[in-house]
Amino acid sequence: MLEILGSGGFFQNIIITSVLLSICAGLIGSLIVANKSVFLAGGVAHAAFGGVGVAVFLGCSVLLGALGAALIMALILLYATLWHKGRLDTFIAIAWAFGMALGVVLIELAPGYKINMESYLFGSLAFSTKEDIYMLFGFDVVLIAFVVVFYREILAVLYDMEFSRLKRVPTKLFVSVIFVLTAFGVVLGMRAGGLILVISMLSIPAYIAMMFARNLAMQFCLSLGVCLLCMCGGIWFSFVYDVALGACIVLVSVGVFVCALGLRYIMGIYQNKGAI
Repeated sequence: MLEILGSGGFFQNIIITSVLLSICAGLIGSLIVANKSVFLAGGVAHAAFGGVGVAVFLGCSVLLGALGAALIMALILLYATLWHKGRLDTFIAIAWAFGMALGVVLIELAPGYKINMESYLFGSLAFSTKEDIYMLFGFDVVLIAFVVVFYREILAVLYDMEFSRLKRVPTKLFVSVIFVLTAFGVVLGMRAGGLILVISMLSIPAYIAMMFARNLAMQFCLSLGVCLLCMCGGIWFSFVYDVALGACIVLVSVGVFVCALGLRYIMGIYQNKGAI
């Protein structure tokens, strides 16, 4: 383990990518959890995997294929959310199944060299390229700017859309931007950490943060902190026991979630006693 830590570039790559991915997941996760559209991330992620299959089959850029499929699916789900909300779960279920099936079939049928599907499902933070890091950094800057500049509008849209409309806030525009940002975040995160890691990081830390946060700003900060905690814990377990990094991070995040549920239950008991 000491040799790995001393290798500099290798370990530095993991840390930088983990921090950037935590910022992305912490902010986007809070937005979709507050908007009660967590399954959006899963639908978009599986659609992006289908886009990977299309790109590999056609010999095009994998990044563009994944991003194109993710954006198309995000817009379809946006339409379902704004005009057919009662059918949203059906659209998402179809997206999950179709995206995975299409990706697997087209990758298998692709001529020439067959890519390793596990690299897109489970990823590897250790082998993130400079291009991955630069794109994640640029996306994080845009994401932070959006949240800071439009915080009040985002807060209004997420928690009371009808009131936002009365205040002439362009609710459909902000929901559309959130969906598009989710698509970009999912693709960049999947490219760096894999599909499974992205889905877990977009949902678990944000939900944990929501259990303890008093407002959206606090939820952003707590979610980011929980993401970093899970990343660090997963990295430690992976290096100590020599097992898959992405899977370790997911397991650690689930463990933190269980602990958070227990803590919330204990806090609820003490609050009830105090009220009596």
